[in-house]
Amino acid sequence: MKSSLRGYIASTFILGGILLSSIALADQIKVNVNGMVCGFCAQGIKKKLEKTGLVDKIKVDLESKIVSFSTLPGKEFNDEAITKLITDAGYTVVKITKEKP
Repeated sequence: MKSSLRGYIASTFILGGILLSSIALADQIKVNVNGMVCGFCAQGIKKKLEKTGLVDKIKVDLESKIVSFSTLPGKEFNDEAITKLITDAGYTVVKITKEKP
C-alpha cells in the first residue's frame, strides 16, 4: 500500500510539473508603437492581435504608446510576426520586449 501511495504522489507531482511548465511558457510582451493616437487605433491593434489566437490579456496604453499582452500557454509569437501585424495595421514598431513570468 505504501508503494502505491508513493506512486500516486510521484505521478501527481509529475503531472503538476507538466502543467506548471506549460503555464511558465507564456511570454509577457510589450511593444512600443508609434502612430497610435486614439481609441480607434487601440481597438484596431487589439482586434488584430485577438485574431491571431496566440495572445491573451491585451492592454493598449495610448499615453505611453505601449501594447502589452501575454501569449497563451504553449504558444509562441515571434518578433517578426508581431512587427508585421502592427506595421500592416499602419503603425511603426519601435521596440519589442519579452519576459518570462
